[in-house]
Amino acid sequence: MDNNERIPRMRTAAKIVAELKALDPDTEVTEFHIRKLAKDGAVPVVWAGRKALINLNDVLDLMRLGTARPKEEPAVPVGGIRRVAIK
Repeated sequence: MDNNERIPRMRTAAKIVAELKALDPDTEVTEFHIRKLAKDGAVPVVWAGRKALINLNDVLDLMRLGTARPKEEPAVPVGGIRRVAIK
């Protein structure tokens, strides 16, 4: 196994998007999407102070495999007028 394969390529969300754009200039992946993947736990995060570091290889693997589409919850029918709490 090569040393480069064992070292995780930890990047911030911005740098991950920059790497993806270098690989695919027409990519639609945004920083917001990468941050949301980290927040939702789809990819592990290592915190270095206030900086969230994400393994680029994990993101690439996730992009290859895909994610499940979020299920829409059925709308609950409301019968009549309902009280709304005032804050």
